[in-house]
Amino acid sequence: MYIDISSHNGAINWRDVAAAGQEIDGVILRATTKNNKLDVRTVENYNGILQNISGQIDELSFYKFSYARDYVTARVEAMKCLIELADHGLHFDRLYLDLELWDGRDYTKDEANAVMLAYADALKAAGKLDRFALYTNYDYLKRIIDPIWYKLPVWLARWSNAMGDTMGANIVLWQYSNKGKIAGIGTDVDLSRKV
Repeated sequence: MYIDISSHNGAINWRDVAAAGQEIDGVILRATTKNNKLDVRTVENYNGILQNISGQIDELSFYKFSYARDYVTARVEAMKCLIELADHGLHFDRLYLDLELWDGRDYTKDEANAVMLAYADALKAAGKLDRFALYTNYDYLKRIIDPIWYKLPVWLARWSNAMGDTMGANIVLWQYSNKGKIAGIGTDVDLSRKV
């Protein structure tokens, strides 16, 4: 089981998470917020994971919700995110670019392509292109995400009993629920599994 965490989950007791013996294989933390500053609980959660469950997990990664719709804005956003993570000594297995509806409007395919290219270029410049991955929902995978990006590791959100036709995308994680219960975490938790 994989879980993704942000400040919306409140203060987490990672000792209780570890003591409960839950089979958590990976944790994905929110990297930065709209102002390109770290999520206020990212460092606390990162350290809690390292001190309590790092020996049992296969992946410690970050997701970055993008507020960009063009290449230049997205490139700046990606670079600022990488700088924030590096400045705080936060290492990651993957950086999942989170593309979904914001400000009441979906991305167009061209906008999504521009943002994805900008993130790929920023990660390449930082020597971390191999850690670039995508988080998106099933609708976006079908309508918005260009198949040229299907080779990336994709974390697919579809709260359902079945993942459905993945159109040949390289799905590595399936987020199947937002109602998980984890000891040590006082809120519902998003749950994913490896594919």
